Amino acid sequence: MQIVGSLPWWVKIGTKLVLSRLPMPYGFWRRLGIFRHGAMNDPELAIRTFRRYFDRANANGPIPSGFCSLELGPGDSVLAGIAAKAFGARKVYLVDTGTYAESDVGACHETAARLRACGLTLPESADATSLTEILDRCDISYLTDGVSSLSAIPDGTIDFCWSQAVLEHVYRDEFPSLLRELRRVMSKGAVGLHGVDFRDHLASGLNNLRFREQVWESRSFRRGGFYTNRIQCHVMIQMFEEAGFEVSVVERNLWPVIPLPRGKMASPFRDMDEDQLRVADAELLIRRQSDVAESRNTSRERV
Repeated sequence: MQIVGSLPWWVKIGTKLVLSRLPMPYGFWRRLGIFRHGAMNDPELAIRTFRRYFDRANANGPIPSGFCSLELGPGDSVLAGIAAKAFGARKVYLVDTGTYAESDVGACHETAARLRACGLTLPESADATSLTEILDRCDISYLTDGVSSLSAIPDGTIDFCWSQAVLEHVYRDEFPSLLRELRRVMSKGAVGLHGVDFRDHLASGLNNLRFREQVWESRSFRRGGFYTNRIQCHVMIQMFEEAGFEVSVVERNLWPVIPLPRGKMASPFRDMDEDQLRVADAELLIRRQSDVAESRNTSRERV
């Protein structure tokens, strides 16, 4: 039941600001369709999404067998983590800012059955009666303290990291810390693929650029269920590079024209180049700069 889906962007902000102050659990709002963290609780979608990111990253890796996987922001579901295990992960980390995943084990069993039907192997869990038991059998660590959760992952552990429409939700002042932690936990030769949605999460435009930083980064807006960090694509790439990554843009979709007049944008967005503001979404492939440089040097030696 989608209550606010078709409302104007400014009504959505007002509605969510009010509702976010009410002392109701997240599961209540999720059932109403007001606050949701993705739609990956559908087994078919979870498997298809993981496969897509894994295959694209593997084509640029390759990702080693027995890899260690990290998913940022699994949201309402751990099903993509189960898919990662079936695709050969020896260990899976799921990192989020809270315990949002549904505890229904039925979807987990259905996901496992679909994966086995494709000829993939999973630890036996048909008799598991709780989400915790399923996660334990698949060696999936579900960490729910946001960026600080990454401190629980040892250095150089992760061979493949990925996220879908997550990086734009990381608080702006926490984003550099996230990148430093990703750089620390990624192994030699590791590859990451991140799908980033640079549109506002109100009306799929740029209405979030209307607000001054003091307003947008306020506590109430951050907790309102519509927050994005407003880091534009070219800035995000620069931040990755400064953190020690080489970035390749695998895919990028542009608006034909900027969907918001510059006169309605707050500073500094109104002064950005048109090409920078036209990026609606993109997929960014990341690798450690030292690994890329080493690979190039090895190639030159062979020549």
